[in-house]
Amino acid sequence: MMILLSILIPMALSLAAYAAAKRSSYLAGYISAVALMPLLLISAYSVFTGWEFAEGSFQGFDITAFKITPFNGVFAFTVALVGIFVALYSPPYMEHRSHELGRGSSIFYLTYGFFVGGLAGAFVAANLIMVYVFIEIALIASLFQILYYGYGDRVRITVMYLVWSHLGALLVLAGFLLLYLKGVYYVPLLADLKYLGADQTAFLLILIGSLIKMAALGVHMWLPYVHAEAPTPLSALLSPVLVGIGGYLIASVAMYVVPNAEWVKWLVYYAIATAIYGGLMAFLQKDIKRLFAYSTVSQMGYLLLGVALFNPHGYTAAALFYLSHGLGKAVLFMTAGYFIMHLHTRDIEKMGGLYGWRPELAGAAIVGFLNLAGILTVGMVSEIVLTVAYAKHFIGHYVYYIPYAVVLLITGIYAFNTIRVVFFGPHKREDQGPVDIALVSIVVVAFLSVLLFLPPFSNTLTDNIYETIVAAGLWK
Repeated sequence: MMILLSILIPMALSLAAYAAAKRSSYLAGYISAVALMPLLLISAYSVFTGWEFAEGSFQGFDITAFKITPFNGVFAFTVALVGIFVALYSPPYMEHRSHELGRGSSIFYLTYGFFVGGLAGAFVAANLIMVYVFIEIALIASLFQILYYGYGDRVRITVMYLVWSHLGALLVLAGFLLLYLKGVYYVPLLADLKYLGADQTAFLLILIGSLIKMAALGVHMWLPYVHAEAPTPLSALLSPVLVGIGGYLIASVAMYVVPNAEWVKWLVYYAIATAIYGGLMAFLQKDIKRLFAYSTVSQMGYLLLGVALFNPHGYTAAALFYLSHGLGKAVLFMTAGYFIMHLHTRDIEKMGGLYGWRPELAGAAIVGFLNLAGILTVGMVSEIVLTVAYAKHFIGHYVYYIPYAVVLLITGIYAFNTIRVVFFGPHKREDQGPVDIALVSIVVVAFLSVLLFLPPFSNTLTDNIYETIVAAGLWK
């Protein structure tokens, strides 16, 4: 019951955080952070030692079946790690936002534990129906956060999020039910199943539903609106950790029923197109939160590419991209929230020279961008592994390296251009941003993304994920 308890504790303690928030947002934030520690410890142990945890019988319809391996453990680890620091970051921001709205922050902290607990549950649950249930828990919790604390036309944005998110979830559920009819009750990757044979209908349902969750090209329209108007602590979790669940579902379920290699080929092209489109749109944005939202579209293209390359290195890269994107984008969205609190703007053109305004913040944000660009952070590890996977897939066909190089180039251009515009140039402010728990949280997450780039963390992490995927035997 250890895995299940690590998921339920954040949900249970959200009630304590709700009560505490009526007195102090800081106390509520600390409770929300501490509640995620058991999940962090279990998932970290699996990821860095290679140990697997399993609960339940995996026989019949066992809703108590849970499993953590180094592969899905990276996803759970990212949820817990980012969730802890976003919880610590949130009190100053929520006090600021609550003051603007004239309402308390208690609803935010009530739903926070259900949101992160639901996300983690979706990654570690082995029963397909329970995966769907946990996704719904996370979605409903985040709906209330947008409705109560969002910006702009909160009701319209909430409805948009409701429609798109549940459309994706219901398509995935329909695909799961088709697998149930074939006697497949568990996530194949966690149940040690081999290739299940072609099932075009189930594959398409799970694929399309997951692509909607990922905000991939063509079904991405909802994401820039939702991420831009959501309260920033939620944006810091939505962008890196919620949307990535689509990539996990494609890797762990859909690819086990992929009809043929032709589908894989076109999925690779689609992933590259998504990465390029998201990067170009990010470059054109003036609202910093919309820039980060389109950056998420691009980064999901990277993650989808890792899965679509359909080899052990690609799957390993996809898991590492989830981690690097989770840390990097959490830093950047929290930085955007810091600007909103203290500069009262999201307009990039009104920024500039902010390195001198708060050097620690600038340094952390630059590290966040380096995660996206794959330079001297854990993001570099993910890009190296992805490049190996790409080379193995297109061995000898060098013309296919050109679009991949374009993807990397576009990411670097929008990342470094944003750094230049926001943090360098003439100083526009003579004051300095305050040092508070929000700033400390941003800096620590940035530091961790560099720490995980260094041996022995990076090689242990990569080796354990790779060995898990090879052992799964999907390609045999």
